[in-house]
Amino acid sequence: MLPSLARANDGSRGVEPPADEGSGGDAGAAAPADVLHPDLAAQAPQSDWVREGYGTGSGSTADPRALNRKIRTAGRVTLAGGGIAVLGGALALSGVVLLYAVRPSSRLDKLAAKNMGALPTDSDERHSIIGLARTGPLLIYSGLGLLAAGFITAAIARVRLKKLREQRRTSIVSISPTMLGSGAEIHWGVRF
Repeated sequence: MLPSLARANDGSRGVEPPADEGSGGDAGAAAPADVLHPDLAAQAPQSDWVREGYGTGSGSTADPRALNRKIRTAGRVTLAGGGIAVLGGALALSGVVLLYAVRPSSRLDKLAAKNMGALPTDSDERHSIIGLARTGPLLIYSGLGLLAAGFITAAIARVRLKKLREQRRTSIVSISPTMLGSGAEIHWGVRF
């Protein structure tokens, strides 16, 4: 047991405290076991001790784990939005390739020239070229739509992610005043 501040000795001697003779005082309040002279200990000033971490300062009231979950979710949404935007860009590029690299209109002209200026009605080649011509704009416009949706989702999630990270940096600041002997101390805790 550690000696109290009101003791006169360092606790190395095996001296028993004097017996309490019932000399007034609080009958309900018993002296601590390590105090040799309870009458002197009663005269010592008693300060309000605040143990470390038990201060009355206002720290963060939010659960940091919940904030970390929100940050991870915002990061995932940002990545998902970026993935959707990349997929939309790839679709739009494939539609552009179909329309301008494959050029179904020129292939139809070649087919018509091969058949004396008229397109054959029951030709599989004609139907596949017409299918490519119809698929190209669909791929372009749907790809551009996905690109825009992914970009907007990623941008909004990125803004939210930045706000949550800034909130985590600034909200985990605690100030707690603590009494120490004859003075006071202020503990600052900042987490970056």
